[in-house]
Amino acid sequence: MLNRKIVYNTIVSAGARIIGLALSLIIIGLLTRYLGQDGFGYYSTILAFLFFFTVLADLGLYSICLREISRPGADQRKIASNAFTLRFFAGLFIFTLAPLVVYLFPYPGQVKLGILIGAVGFWLMSNQQILVGVFQKNLRMDKVALGELLGRLVQLGLVIFFIKYDFGFLFIVSALVFGSLINFILVFIFSRKYILISFEFNFAFWRPLLKESLPLALAIIFTVIYFKIDTIMLSLMKPPADVGIYNLAYKFLESLLFFPAMFVGLIMPLMSEYAFSAMEKFKEITQKTLDILLIFIIPMIFGILFLSKDIVTLIAGQDFILSAGVLNILIIAAGIIFLGVLFSNMIIALKKQKSLIYIYGIGVIVNLVANFIFIPKYSYYGAAWTTLLTELVVTLLMLIVLSKFIKEIFSFKLFLKYLSAGLIMSLLLYFLSNWSLFISITLAILIYFGFLYLINGISTKKILVLVKKDV
Repeated sequence: MLNRKIVYNTIVSAGARIIGLALSLIIIGLLTRYLGQDGFGYYSTILAFLFFFTVLADLGLYSICLREISRPGADQRKIASNAFTLRFFAGLFIFTLAPLVVYLFPYPGQVKLGILIGAVGFWLMSNQQILVGVFQKNLRMDKVALGELLGRLVQLGLVIFFIKYDFGFLFIVSALVFGSLINFILVFIFSRKYILISFEFNFAFWRPLLKESLPLALAIIFTVIYFKIDTIMLSLMKPPADVGIYNLAYKFLESLLFFPAMFVGLIMPLMSEYAFSAMEKFKEITQKTLDILLIFIIPMIFGILFLSKDIVTLIAGQDFILSAGVLNILIIAAGIIFLGVLFSNMIIALKKQKSLIYIYGIGVIVNLVANFIFIPKYSYYGAAWTTLLTELVVTLLMLIVLSKFIKEIFSFKLFLKYLSAGLIMSLLLYFLSNWSLFISITLAILIYFGFLYLINGISTKKILVLVKKDV
């Protein structure tokens, strides 16, 4: 049954990703203690710099490929193989440029060498994205989660080994590369059960594929500019310690974003199927998706606001305690991004992806101007508030665009119930401020969902709807 598959994939993938998140936090904890504020700042600069090239290599193919292979009667092997070939060789060329471009920047030698090494890992991760679309189409994201989990374990093992024997900064970067290699190989092998992807050079097919994807590629480039430019600007305007403090909080935010990307990705084939054939069904699916996202956004934000200092201290130690204030700002931005993931995928499903160019273009302008104003004066706090402002502007613009094409698009009537449960949970956290982090989190979750159940914000009946045959 369709919904059983969605529920299964969500639970298994979420479980694997939560374990992966825990491993990521362990890696971050090891790196912050081994590298210190300056070293972790340099490490974060490498990741932010290479992320720009990841987006350039994307070409907008991931979302378009997922949309097209989800259409009834689509030649899935032809679409996926050509998209993979385009992504593979475009990425090879683009990531070759990264070590050359970095020499135009005033970074120390170890950062430039780190970018040379890290480019290989980011290229491998870039190639994997097309394969992820295959698993989303077949509702088997658990396979992707398994590949990522094993890749993360390899990275963790190497980080521990390199730190124990004090191999140094560049070997720490290489651990990311080996983890990405294992991840890519496993996901590629798993994908062959569903589509036998191979290199295909059908240039006549590439032309219409690129025509559809390039507007989205430009929109994604704009997204990354405002999503990562803050780290680059911090690295050029402020000392590396400031970059490290900011990026510890930012890494936590990025780790949380797996949930909306995974969950909405599973719903994307359904949205693509019903966007033009059954609008009421499309609205029903997106409303349910919004409700589920809101259920998790509220406790996530309130929980972090009360527990950020304890979380940062547990992960990175007292040296990074200033990251807690940054995290309090960025967690609100994360909640907005959760909604933005749904809205942007709806726009793509409706084939209105060109509007994303203008939306993200405005986001770039807002972000650059605000960063130039606030980073010199407020450093990482200025960057964090700028991120929050940008995400708010972009998400509101998406909602405006959607409202032009869909009447009565969303109902937020359950939001007040989620908010009430969140406030009750916050009251508990306030009085349990001296308790252990684990106990506080456990009780907060129980109180939130228990109270939500009592006020009919979530019920057994609503849960059982998810496992019925129809969505």
